[in-house]
Amino acid sequence: MTSTPEWAATAERGSSTLLGIVVWCIRKLGTGPIRLLVVPVTLYYTVFDARARRASRQYLLRVGAYREDAGPFERLGHTYRHFRSFAQMILDRLIVWGGDPDEIEVTLRGSEIVLDLLAEGRGAFMVGAHIGNFDVLRAIARDADIPVNVLMFTENAEQINAAFEALDPTARVRILNVDPGSAASASVTLDIRQRIAKGEFVASMIDRFPPGAGIRTTEVDFLGRRALLSQSVFRLAMVLRAPVLLTVALRTGPRHYEVFFETLSDGTREIARNERSKVLDEQLQAFAARLEYFCRRAPYQWFNFYDFWSPGER
Repeated sequence: MTSTPEWAATAERGSSTLLGIVVWCIRKLGTGPIRLLVVPVTLYYTVFDARARRASRQYLLRVGAYREDAGPFERLGHTYRHFRSFAQMILDRLIVWGGDPDEIEVTLRGSEIVLDLLAEGRGAFMVGAHIGNFDVLRAIARDADIPVNVLMFTENAEQINAAFEALDPTARVRILNVDPGSAASASVTLDIRQRIAKGEFVASMIDRFPPGAGIRTTEVDFLGRRALLSQSVFRLAMVLRAPVLLTVALRTGPRHYEVFFETLSDGTREIARNERSKVLDEQLQAFAARLEYFCRRAPYQWFNFYDFWSPGER
């Protein structure tokens, strides 16, 4: 039996009330006071969270952020930088959802891909991973008036969704709770089909998935080791003949992001059943190769603080 992964076993910290308080502070006092917390919070986790520290060190070595013969203080400095990047990203997420969205500047790369799909009235899947800030999609959806549905595996998606809707009722992003082990999963799949058919976009991060739910995976080469990625989005896109876009939002400076769109599958080709497994493996390996490229480009913006390469941790 597959053990519950660390990321799934860890409860969401805080509540919609706490989130509301923080957002109120951002709106009334600006981001300055909240930004003062980044350093002490980062120091706390650097010193006291040994498990996350080990995972950070493992990843940073594989991505080439520093040499294997680096001294302990140098390694600790890189881990601090990794954790600080994560803390800054969390603050930016709060700004995106509850502050002034204009505080976040976004530069788009490959936006013509999305614009062409909109002009054709075609829906598509946007696939990403826990790198950078996937919530920047919310700012893009608002500015371009694009309906984006984000698939999430979380037991409290209703609470998160309600909190975000309260913070910004005009948001064009809707969170869909995905739990393959529940009876509601079939209705979510039907909902996805309908939204794609209406020309909407469905976004998902495929580097994490719940254990023991019969999810089909592909083993890929990633940063010199084998890792598992979920086939679910790619498989559904193949059935619906919908495009699949790699979507990555990297932080390139204070309050500035660069968002990349790349076509992984244009959805125009009908794949025979006996070819689907081979094509899925090829598509997921192509995704992993591009993900590795962006990890090397922004090594401190990969936020999986557990042993990503160990099947027991998934």
